[in-house]
Amino acid sequence: MVSKKDLESYIKNIPPKPNIIKRTLEAVQKKDLRMAGEIAKEDIVLVKYMQNLIDKPIFGLRHKVEDVTQIFTILGGDMIYELLHHYLLSLLSPKDWRVFKLDDDRFKELQANLSFYWSKILEYENIEDKDISSAITLLPVTIILCDELFHNSKSELEILSDSSMIDYDFLLNKLTEVHLKDLSIKIGRYWEYSEKSLNIIKASTKSRTPLDPQTVRLGQWMHLLLFYVLSKPMFINSELNTFIKFDIEYIKPVYDSFEKALGDYF
Repeated sequence: MVSKKDLESYIKNIPPKPNIIKRTLEAVQKKDLRMAGEIAKEDIVLVKYMQNLIDKPIFGLRHKVEDVTQIFTILGGDMIYELLHHYLLSLLSPKDWRVFKLDDDRFKELQANLSFYWSKILEYENIEDKDISSAITLLPVTIILCDELFHNSKSELEILSDSSMIDYDFLLNKLTEVHLKDLSIKIGRYWEYSEKSLNIIKASTKSRTPLDPQTVRLGQWMHLLLFYVLSKPMFINSELNTFIKFDIEYIKPVYDSFEKALGDYF
């Protein structure tokens, strides 16, 4: 089973933020999307990632877009800032998933779904803020962490989950006194996410830390969104729907507005 030593080892081996991502993000922050696109072109892997991600049906683009500068222009600064952070987190994803039935394409589908629906929620809340937009990118890292930390204990976990429906977050906390979101926040801080982004992750489940009302509300939206996306057949088949407990009481303040926020995409 997982130990505190395993957690320390995992965090220690996280690679630093690539320089090209830093430079591209700086250009986006300066609202120079043309320059950001030109910088991004220097990294073939990043270019392929961006092309594959926006080609997902959820984005609804009628024609395949190959040129990175055009991708940046179509999506705009906040969405590009968010997708660059998705790419950053994807660098941690395993080549071979061993706990969840995922592959590279399905993981990108998950990222695309979370990003698209999060953008609709922020539109509904009249929020335009790149730090709030990019906060959603830290959610999938909890899934990566589960797969990395628990793959050696899969058979034991299956017995536990069959007998008592114990979720991974609960089990990790019992073993190490750490929650999945705490690890996400550590990774986010290491990769220079803003405190605003990290506080929304704190609020994605009930938090003992006092947080402002907007942050708590965004955390409730995030909690509900995660379970909405994971309830789709594709992700149920990936065995993602039970990796963390859904708190129906926590999301009550936003539950009735969820369908309105997603509109035609609900």
